[in-house]
Amino acid sequence: MLKTLVRWYVRWGARCTTRHLRWARRGFGQNAEQLFPRSHAVRSAVNDWYCTMPLAGIAYVIKACVLLLVTVNIGVIVTKTVTGVTHLWEKSKQSNAPWWVPGGSSAGPAVKGGGSDRSDPLLALMAALRRVGAFIAEKAGAQLSALTDPLNRPMEAIIAAAALVLIAMMLLASRVAWLALRQVARPSYQDLGPHYAEPRTRFTWARRLLSLRVETNKENRPVVVLVNCLARVGAAQSYHRWSLRNRSPLTAPRVQLADAERVVWSAWRTRHTTIRGVLRAQHKEHAAEVVGALRMLETRQDTDADRGRVFEDMARMLAKIAERYAQGRTLALLDPDDLSGATRAVNREWVRMVILGVAVIGSAVGASALGVSDAAIAQVVGIVSLVMVGLLYGARLTPTDLLDVVRGQSRK
Repeated sequence: MLKTLVRWYVRWGARCTTRHLRWARRGFGQNAEQLFPRSHAVRSAVNDWYCTMPLAGIAYVIKACVLLLVTVNIGVIVTKTVTGVTHLWEKSKQSNAPWWVPGGSSAGPAVKGGGSDRSDPLLALMAALRRVGAFIAEKAGAQLSALTDPLNRPMEAIIAAAALVLIAMMLLASRVAWLALRQVARPSYQDLGPHYAEPRTRFTWARRLLSLRVETNKENRPVVVLVNCLARVGAAQSYHRWSLRNRSPLTAPRVQLADAERVVWSAWRTRHTTIRGVLRAQHKEHAAEVVGALRMLETRQDTDADRGRVFEDMARMLAKIAERYAQGRTLALLDPDDLSGATRAVNREWVRMVILGVAVIGSAVGASALGVSDAAIAQVVGIVSLVMVGLLYGARLTPTDLLDVVRGQSRK
């Protein structure tokens, strides 16, 4: 039964992929194979996207509901957390720390309820942290104060400097020991065979938890977006041929490549899980050049007399970007010949985000300073947010693009 279900699921994904690619090529007519050639990498990416789409939809709904609940109850969560930590910290002042802590005692006074401090591990841990912090602060204060007056207290200053050097060496040694232990615990590549696990950056689990898309689905989604852009170009070219036959050039269509630009801006982050800081500048520079080429091609719709030729060049460029992205060639999405004459685009999305944040926070602070009630402050902040979003983004921003704005992707 399970094998039959899996086999049906795989066939369903293959059928959906075939229909999607056939729909995207439909508008190009006889030139479909030339303008949008068949690519195994593109087909595999679209197929993987369809196969992961149902699971990604379920994960999206679950994560969205959890984030919504946390957002609605964020005030209660923060208040209870701060109150609990403050109460625990104050309570730890009257409790004894464990015996292994400097100044600690194994026998502590009884607390309310007839138990001892050892019955509450969280309270014992808080008391231990408090005592350890006080011990370190006392010792460090006595030694480091000599560094401010080394001439009058030379021996103490030498001891403090030596202690700092030893602490630095200890930290370096602990890091080397940690890396060595990780290397010993990690299985060799011969044991793994053909399996390869891509290294993960720090806090990868947190980013995946906050992301509203599943990793595989998010990685292949840009290819689907580019294929949809190709479908729009094909439909525009088909309509353009019809308008020429009917001699109505005023109805000539126009294609916008904003979706393709958003894909290019974040291609290096979406396609690869980790990129060194040295190479990030190259990826960003190449993305800016590709976006500049797309904008120049979009501008040609208003300058060239032969708009059908523009649509053909647009289809070739989008098909090349989709194939290169699916192959993982994020530093070669276009050839140097395709980038010649294009002005490098500039991503100024952070400026809009800063202005929007300052306006919203300023409106809340100003309303609070004027003595406005809490209910009215919420309405004022909402109105100011809507007005600023309209002024900064206009009609370009839709509710589905809010996540892209937070990620810093430019659409201008």
